Amino acid sequence: MFMDNNLNTMILRSGITKRIVAEQKGVAPETLSRHISGKIQLSLNDAEDYSKILGCAPQEILFASDPAPIIGYVHYDKAADHVCDWIQYRKDKSKYHKTSPRGNVYLPGPIPFELGIVMFDLPDEYNGPWIEYKDSLSVVQLDPIKNNVVPTETIQQASYAKITNGEVVFGHIYPEPGGTYTVYNPWRQDLLSKETEMRRGLKLDWATPIICTFWQPMLRGIDIIYDND
Repeated sequence: MFMDNNLNTMILRSGITKRIVAEQKGVAPETLSRHISGKIQLSLNDAEDYSKILGCAPQEILFASDPAPIIGYVHYDKAADHVCDWIQYRKDKSKYHKTSPRGNVYLPGPIPFELGIVMFDLPDEYNGPWIEYKDSLSVVQLDPIKNNVVPTETIQQASYAKITNGEVVFGHIYPEPGGTYTVYNPWRQDLLSKETEMRRGLKLDWATPIICTFWQPMLRGIDIIYDND
């Protein structure tokens, strides 16, 4: 019985060659290959040995986890106005195609369900109230997007939502009679924006809750690998 593990991914993330990993572990390269493939099941001691070599936690080696794809960006301009740039809805000649590429994000630890990543893009000259979001990322669930549903986890919670025949927006979701929704964006109700964004009577294709936001991804052991195309 072969057991999937995350050893190969953690070796690739470390930048250490497999030859050196095998040497430091004190095993033959063939044994390392069998550990990677699962033909030889990793013991807890094996995972601890590899974790010391690779600079990670043993559970990150023991449990296989798929990367989370980058599914969208939030672009700000100097005036703090923003737009949600969802990759799947981009047109071929989108101005964001080259500067905000597709890619994958490797989060620490096993992931119990499919996740997607929303990246924040702020210009270097920006110095406004959302400056802490520069180079940060948010984690969302993929299932609601794939299945075109508005789950209960989005109700009165920070979420992204796709307006039917419209754009992707951020806000707190409130159900209305008749199957429509209100989307309230508290970020737009402040002295800076001088406006309240409360959009009512919306039909939504989907909504997905924001699980967490990482302001310092590198300090949390998160790797971001952008596509080359």
